[in-house]
Amino acid sequence: MSELIPEIARWASIRRYEQRPIPNDVLKRILDAARRAPSWSNVQPWHFIAVRDKTMKSKLRQLAVGQRFVETADTVIVCCGDRSAWSREQRIRQMKALSEVLGQSFDEERVKRSLNDPAYNPLLRGEEVLIARLYEQISLAIAFMILQARHEGVGSCIVGAFANEVTAINRELYDEVRLDLGIPKDMTILTLVTLGYPAEDPKPRPRKPFDEVVSLERYANFFND
Repeated sequence: MSELIPEIARWASIRRYEQRPIPNDVLKRILDAARRAPSWSNVQPWHFIAVRDKTMKSKLRQLAVGQRFVETADTVIVCCGDRSAWSREQRIRQMKALSEVLGQSFDEERVKRSLNDPAYNPLLRGEEVLIARLYEQISLAIAFMILQARHEGVGSCIVGAFANEVTAINRELYDEVRLDLGIPKDMTILTLVTLGYPAEDPKPRPRKPFDEVVSLERYANFFND
């Protein structure tokens, strides 16, 4: 575990890539790391589409307001959030499976009651809260993805500027991409992650000092060395 912090400290966004394909076994390990990320109440509201097709990558570049590195990356991961993951049917199925793994009895009525509690069911709070929870959850999976990529010697970049239902720009192209990729109506493309072998070695961007972002017990109470 002592090796993990140095790898994290060296992480930097990569936007220039070698024209060298990522082997399928490496790509699968990167995506498997995302799949294994923690998820609140085991909801796992995500789906990842690995895109290598040049024509589709060109469309994704347009969707990402013309950012060239989206098209030149070996693989672009289309990261989708699944609204239906909080549906009654899926929640009951997920919690039943979790109970079996934990060796606990399954209380279906308790799960159904939780679906009426906004603390457990963001569907009750409307679209904005649901989208916020989807971004929250998928960010954990993306973090696992890019760290595994770094471990494999693969560079990555999370695309921030992007046309989707949230930014409400270039909606015609967004709908076209959804159709081309066969994305179900309950799923939203939340962001893209580009992957490829680095053709650059940028320095990590400076981070805020530890004591500026971390407190012990209460705000502004600093850790002692």
